[in-house]
Amino acid sequence: MSLEARLADALRQAAHEAYGVQLDGVHVERPNETSHGDFASNVALANAKVFRRNPREVAQGIVDALEAPFVDDVGVAGPGFINFRVSSQAFGEELGGILSSGEDYGRREASGASIVLEYVSANPTGPMTAAHGRHAAYGDSLARIMDASGRKVSREYYFNDGGNQIRLLGESVAARYAELFGREWPVSDPEALYKGEYIRDIAEALKEKDGDRYLDSDPAEALAQITPFATDWCMAGIRETLTRARTGFDRFFNEKSLYDSGEIVKVIEELEERGHAYRSEGALWLASSKFGDDKDRVLVKKDGSYTYMAPDLAYHRDKWERGFGTAVDVLGADHAGYPPRIRAGIVALGLPGEFLDVELVRLVKLLRGGEQVKVSKRAGNFVTFDELMDEVGEDAARYFYVRSSHRTEMNFDLAVAVQQSDENPVYYVQYAHARIASIFRRAQVEPSNTKDVPPGQFALEERALLLELLDFPRVIENAAAKREVHPLPTYLETVATRFHRFYTVHQVLVENESLRARRLALCAATKLVLASGLNLLGVEAPERM
Repeated sequence: MSLEARLADALRQAAHEAYGVQLDGVHVERPNETSHGDFASNVALANAKVFRRNPREVAQGIVDALEAPFVDDVGVAGPGFINFRVSSQAFGEELGGILSSGEDYGRREASGASIVLEYVSANPTGPMTAAHGRHAAYGDSLARIMDASGRKVSREYYFNDGGNQIRLLGESVAARYAELFGREWPVSDPEALYKGEYIRDIAEALKEKDGDRYLDSDPAEALAQITPFATDWCMAGIRETLTRARTGFDRFFNEKSLYDSGEIVKVIEELEERGHAYRSEGALWLASSKFGDDKDRVLVKKDGSYTYMAPDLAYHRDKWERGFGTAVDVLGADHAGYPPRIRAGIVALGLPGEFLDVELVRLVKLLRGGEQVKVSKRAGNFVTFDELMDEVGEDAARYFYVRSSHRTEMNFDLAVAVQQSDENPVYYVQYAHARIASIFRRAQVEPSNTKDVPPGQFALEERALLLELLDFPRVIENAAAKREVHPLPTYLETVATRFHRFYTVHQVLVENESLRARRLALCAATKLVLASGLNLLGVEAPERM
């Protein structure tokens, strides 16, 4: 039980002892001013109507009845706030608890229904873009945080390897392939072809593998072989980029499998049998307006091809049939209209609407010298994720992407990301970790050997740092519950600041053995939390810098 929870419980008992009142919600928090104490509560003010007395009088009555041996000092301030200062003994016990937990500190046992978290899912029609990088950093970090909070989460990538965009990829590569031999390839729409040097790279790889065998073949038959080759090439590149970015998945799901297995046809037939699909103007429509959508949607076009709705509904029902309790899709902000459409479809199929939840990730702008960077030498009209990592490194890329809320548009300042100074937040946090590692090298002690915390007084800066470390489990849980990653880097930067202030004021390797051991224990706990937090963000915790 956290110190906040223990204080809240003690306050409830004191209120009942003093006034015979049973309180439900008792709020305990850390005050903005450390001089006010370690914790504060507005219990007397918040429940003024219940007590029907002057709040300051109520607060004093609660303080007089309070039994909290882990508190050294308690007093009433202002109109009725109660301030607490935790005993050094209790702080020592809490610090020992962090060290005893080790890498498990802040983590919970897995429980509850399984969640399938789908993220990135970039079309295999080219390299990952810088925008996809934000999806990867957010999705992977969120999965790690959810896992640490005790949620059962499965990470999934949906490869859209079917549909019109794949046909255009095949034609684009075929056209470039023919150019390599000084020939032309018949295409449906030259303006719609994919641009960028990577298309030429695929064409050259195809030429190296198969020579000129497709030049005099029937175009349709040739495309049936060129298109899968191009798709596989793009998929392999995406996987390599994801691995480099430390972004893992439990499963890669291919859209094409839904076509091959007949699942799309089954879904459409079932919707028709349920009376939720109808034919009009030569197309098959889903009566999605009956289930919360703003209008009906086409499932099968006049030419017999599927819209994205058909395979997407089959895919989400597949998630349901695999036993997941919730499906969370991480999508771009341009897909804001997607959730009500798909939710209407899954409800039409008999699934609960709350099965689907969506997180929309806003755009990212790359800035250099205050100017937006838009163009890539390799991809043509966009900057690739690999190019970004080439410039700033994997750590800075991962950290900067999640430092601001995924629900807001972000500016990625490339100049700041490469700085080795306090102006660079990831450097600032990593430096705190490396600084502590240096202390232990000088002490010739392993952090894992600092399990015991000798008794003694904790100075103001030590208390402030330890209180921050004790907040780590709550930060993880809140981030997982709200599906927000950005509070974690904010927290880590605060921990780093608290540590740097402590280290500036207090020497760690002092001659007094008890004081030395206690401060080393605090350093070990700080190092542990920084490393754990950085790991949840997919960022390394260096021992040296």
